[in-house]
This record gives sequence, C-alpha cells and structure tokens, in this order.
Amino acid sequence: DDFRAAGLGHLLVVSGQNVAFVLAMVAPMVTRLRPGPRLAILILLLMSFSLLTRFEPSVLRAVVMAGVSVGATALDLDVDGRKALSWAVASLLVVDPFLVHVVAFQLSAAATAGLVWMSGPIAGRLRGPMPFRVALATTVSAQLAVSPVLIATFGPMPLASLPANVLADPVAGPVMMWGS
Repeated sequence: DDFRAAGLGHLLVVSGQNVAFVLAMVAPMVTRLRPGPRLAILILLLMSFSLLTRFEPSVLRAVVMAGVSVGATALDLDVDGRKALSWAVASLLVVDPFLVHVVAFQLSAAATAGLVWMSGPIAGRLRGPMPFRVALATTVSAQLAVSPVLIATFGPMPLASLPANVLADPVAGPVMMWGS
C-alpha cells in the first residue's frame, strides 16, 4: 500500500527485469552451445520461471516476450521490442482472452509499450547527461502509458510519483539483486 501510495508499486512487480536477471545468470553457460540446444534450454528455463512464479500475468507477458526474442535470435530473425511485445500480447490473448481484464496484465503491457514506443523519442528530446536522460525518459514513458489504467482502477495518482520513480528506478535493480 505504501509503495502504491508513493507511485512506486511497479517496483514490486518488475517482471521483465526479473526475467532478464534469470537469463543473464545462465547466459555465460548457454552462449557456448549451438542455437538449437541453447533455444531449448532457454525456453525450458522461461517455462520453469513461469511455473515458479505461478503464471502471474505480468510474468507471462515478460516470459513470452523473452521467448519471442530468444526464438527470433535462434532463427536469425529481426525482432525488436515493439514486435516482441506485440507477439507476446497477441499470443497470450489468443491462449487466454480473459487476460485483457486482469489489471496486472494491463499494467505490464502498457508499461512495456510505453518503454518500447516512447522512451527513445523522449530521451532524444531531453537535455543533459545520457544516464539522466534515459532514467527520466524511461520513468516518464512508463508512467504515461500506465496512467490511464491506474487512474481508472485506483483513482488519482500522487504528484510525487514521477520524481519518486526517477529517484527509485536507478537503485531498484541493485537492491533487488542484493535482496534475492
């Protein structure tokens, strides 16, 4: 409740970051393998992670998106974040159309859409050091994308959520790794 009141609730469910951490941990071991076995191991790992997290909707979005990216890499296809997100959301909704009504799925898909469609253009318009521009653009793009869902579901958002996110996001990854 305190995280949500401060506009930081998303830090508790950063599924994409968690999936990236899992893939980063096994990357040194699987990069030496040929594409077929590497793909099989990574898909099995992603499926295991989904099972471990009880198929949470935001985790499903992140895992399927990672699976699309892993598969595209193995097949030497060009798939960027926009295409991976589109394929992941479409695939999940074909399997379970009722996910469209799950707030966690809506927020996960919206935040990721904000990141892949808006963060680059926003960072390009900002001035200052690149780390600051990227941190601010990432926060603003995700916050703008999830705002309609948050407001419709939970009511008004605190004004402090944007600066709180800018300050909290850079340390969230290391803190999560330390806490694991």
